[in-house]
Amino acid sequence: MSACVTDPIYDSVIPDLTLDELQDKTEHVGFLAIDTKYYKGEQVAKVLVNGIQPSLGVLVLNQAGFYRIEIFQGKSAQSNPAVIRVVILDPNRGDTEWGLPPWNPMHPENGMLGTQSVKLLHAPSAPQNRTIPMVVVLEEELTSSDTYLDALIGMSYFRIKRGVGSVQIPPNASSLGLSIDQQDFQLDINIIDSPPQILSGELTVDLQLAAGSYIHIPADLTIPEGITMQIDSGCFVTMAPEVNIYNNGLVLIKGSARAPVTLTCNDGLAYWGGFIGNSTGNRIDATYTIFSRSGHHTGGEYAYGHAGRQALFYSENGDLKLDHCYMIDHIGQVFYPVTCTLELTNCLVQRAKTGGQMNESELRMDRCVFTDFPDDSFDYQDEDNDGLYLNECNASISNSIFMFAKDDGLDSGASGGGEVLINNCTFEANFHEGAALSSGGSVNKLHRINNSLFTNNGQGLELGYSSPNHRVEVESCRFIGNGIGIRYGDCYETPHRGYIHVANSQSVDNTVHDVWNMNREHWAADTSHMSFENVVVTIPNPIYPELIINE
Repeated sequence: MSACVTDPIYDSVIPDLTLDELQDKTEHVGFLAIDTKYYKGEQVAKVLVNGIQPSLGVLVLNQAGFYRIEIFQGKSAQSNPAVIRVVILDPNRGDTEWGLPPWNPMHPENGMLGTQSVKLLHAPSAPQNRTIPMVVVLEEELTSSDTYLDALIGMSYFRIKRGVGSVQIPPNASSLGLSIDQQDFQLDINIIDSPPQILSGELTVDLQLAAGSYIHIPADLTIPEGITMQIDSGCFVTMAPEVNIYNNGLVLIKGSARAPVTLTCNDGLAYWGGFIGNSTGNRIDATYTIFSRSGHHTGGEYAYGHAGRQALFYSENGDLKLDHCYMIDHIGQVFYPVTCTLELTNCLVQRAKTGGQMNESELRMDRCVFTDFPDDSFDYQDEDNDGLYLNECNASISNSIFMFAKDDGLDSGASGGGEVLINNCTFEANFHEGAALSSGGSVNKLHRINNSLFTNNGQGLELGYSSPNHRVEVESCRFIGNGIGIRYGDCYETPHRGYIHVANSQSVDNTVHDVWNMNREHWAADTSHMSFENVVVTIPNPIYPELIINE
């Protein structure tokens, strides 16, 4: 662990207080200078700060974090020092990162495109003077490539991250072509000259929108129970700002790789509402569809969950099945199901306030990418910008990526239980946790995490406030280059009573701790709720002698 202390220049550092004035279990903001020469009337022999011995004089704590100060006086006290614990809070982040230094993910370096294939997903035909959403995928399928690259179309720059990126093509810019790693790719988008088919109101019979149609929805559209609306490949559907689609029946969207369906707002500076389903059995089944620019409404009846904003997909007691679908550039959240069944395969969720909140639902996810919440900047925000939040759900998540969230990549929290199985996933460059796990009361909850990578996160994996019946089992995972690799405890004073066991894994080259077990509830290391079996770390931890030191 880095000591986060500075040996002083005594003539220029004026102490804020003495050791006698410093109180145990106190919080300070930004900077603290402490005169360490005397304590309770006696001269101090030495101090240790988080196990490291600075020079005596003025102790400067100038980085946010948790500090355990041990004070030694005379020979008889060498084995029984006085202890004072303090936390320095970052002035901009406060107790959202209690006890932690602020973390901004590092910028991953560019790779090379080389001979990798490039798949462009966009509307085959679109009206003139419209912004067109486009997705770029390297190597055929999501998660097939781990390459980072810069891309440019017209004057619009965007980033390809782990083989996937997306952009809003400016009006009439498709003829300019796309440049990736000094290679050029021509777009093939035909211009639609004819006026759109207008659709709104309530459907009374089944409706099929023919392949290649241009549809505009200027006002709310209702699909009653027992009615099906089918949208065939290549359709370009625009919604006016604020418009909702109330789906209590069945929506079938049948795009293809060469002719995906596009649903977006007709105003490139505004947002439409979303799909809302309230009747039991409402269903959306979509393939190769690009959903863009939803989430207009906020507050009141649209204050859904942590995000407090409308979702692209709001459903109660419904079913959502998405295969090769791409949800990009939403001002609200993407998912907000309540007691639903969801199946997501080969899906991208990029640039939204949050990927959404799953509530009391069943989730199956495979080969999906959740990235950039709410945007792709490296500017810190504190608005619960999670990649995905699971609230009392059973979930199976495999071969997927959660990255570049201003909060957590995956947050599986709240008071509910459930069973969450995670296999072969990547959690990268999230400001707080790659995966944050919590629960409440005495609920039964199980997280199994296998064969997964946690890298460049503030904390890789955290088991925070939790039920005594909450167990986390980690097998064959890697925690590399995070602030903290594996954590028991969090920034809340809520009871921590769960248990985490880590086996056959590595937690190495993390900048603050490979393993940490500090929680705000007790201000002390918890030694009874975390265990290890064949786990390699960089720095020895005397609390866990079973850890293997990386050589």
